[in-house]
Amino acid sequence: MWVHLADVRLVVLWIHLVGAVVWIGGLAYQTHVLLPGARRGDPRPFADAARRARPVTWTAVALVVLSGFYNVTQLGPLERVLQSGAGLMLAAKFTLVIVAVALAAQRDFAQLPILDAAIRGGGDATRALTAVGRLDRVVLLLAVVVIYLGLAVSRA
Repeated sequence: MWVHLADVRLVVLWIHLVGAVVWIGGLAYQTHVLLPGARRGDPRPFADAARRARPVTWTAVALVVLSGFYNVTQLGPLERVLQSGAGLMLAAKFTLVIVAVALAAQRDFAQLPILDAAIRGGGDATRALTAVGRLDRVVLLLAVVVIYLGLAVSRA
């Protein structure tokens, strides 16, 4: 049985989209559902959920990045991509994805451990929750722009 290139492209596109939905959807849920509850009361459920979500989140990020690289190879000759205007949009998209991943890493590997330490030490978790919330909102905003750019590239 032969696998057609169109089938591979469709599977990789599906992986890309599902990865983005898992990453950004999970972040939106944590930011807009769990985080407000943590600010009003006990931050432990939020910290536990964020910690448990980390492997899924970073698997999704890896799938988005790897499938994104594959998708770029399917756009056609570089000259045509640059002439269509997609090259500039693609460069902007890559840059914003790098920034979003860096901010997500700051959140997961710096701010969440600070939050955990505050919770364990019986200290005030307000500053860590505020930092996590800010990082989350910036990543969500970047995600909206990245999605727009992805759609624009696919139409170019």
